[in-house]
Amino acid sequence: MNFDFKGPLQESHCLTKSWGKVISSTTLLGQDKSIVILHDGQRYTLSITKLRKLILTK
Repeated sequence: MNFDFKGPLQESHCLTKSWGKVISSTTLLGQDKSIVILHDGQRYTLSITKLRKLILTK
């Protein structure tokens, strides 16, 4: 499935019931190409690739 959210994220009850909390990548990354996420004391990097795909690396 491909969901392109243009502008402010409009969450529907259908999405939130089946997927839980929905956050756009723009909300997480802003203008940056990558962010570091801390999980259980481990560092993970969430990045946007040149092809506009998301990749999570440890």
